[in-house]
Amino acid sequence: MMSARTMAVAAALLVLAACEGLFSGSRETSQPLTQAADGSFAPLRFQLTPEMNPIAFNLHGETVPNIMESTRWNSYRATLTLDGTTVASGAFNVNNPGAREQEHGGPFAQTMFYVSVPRAGEYELAIAITGPKEITIEAPRVELRRNVQPPAAKAQ
Repeated sequence: MMSARTMAVAAALLVLAACEGLFSGSRETSQPLTQAADGSFAPLRFQLTPEMNPIAFNLHGETVPNIMESTRWNSYRATLTLDGTTVASGAFNVNNPGAREQEHGGPFAQTMFYVSVPRAGEYELAIAITGPKEITIEAPRVELRRNVQPPAAKAQ
């Protein structure tokens, strides 16, 4: 039977394994996002090259301390296109970590997807909300990291 310490170490390693897009490779750029009233974001453009592969697209921001938003989340789909053709996409959620009886907000970072681009060009990133807007995100920005080490199951 596994000891509590072994289980805690295993859990910590699993959490860290999901963070390759946030910490591996090097930061190429960080761009602020403009958010619409419905929770979606205005598209951003990036100059990408195969020398940057694999690339991680990360969403950073802050949730607000609001008891009405505690334990709620927004669902999104991020899509990267080149000349109107989808190159990569990913679905993800951003949640407010508060409890029903205690408000809590704070910074978050979420890898939206990993991609290896086929050729150099100007790519467009669109982030659309896919459900009702249930939480407020402040100071949203996209961080692009190059030459990351993605989990094998998520590499494209």
